Amino acid sequence: MNKVALVTGAQRSDNFARARMLAQQGLHVVVAAPEWSKAVDAALRLQLEGLSAEALHLTRRDADALEAARRQIVSLHGRLDVVVDDGEPALAH
Repeated sequence: MNKVALVTGAQRSDNFARARMLAQQGLHVVVAAPEWSKAVDAALRLQLEGLSAEALHLTRRDADALEAARRQIVSLHGRLDVVVDDGEPALAH
């Protein structure tokens, strides 16, 4: 099973680059953005490169929203290994 990463702010070029780097290292990347279309665009761009990615609509980045995103990802994938929240990497708990 591949490790799973959540990258917030994926509509920004620097965070998209972080998402791409993680996906190139073999992680499945969940790219999140406040606008659904931006999250989908980021995920599709990675998929077109043959990388494993999906979109997540994340309208806020407070603790409650991030915890809800974590629960959703763990429910779908059984794990969440890395979180890059607006450029700040952290191991998921």
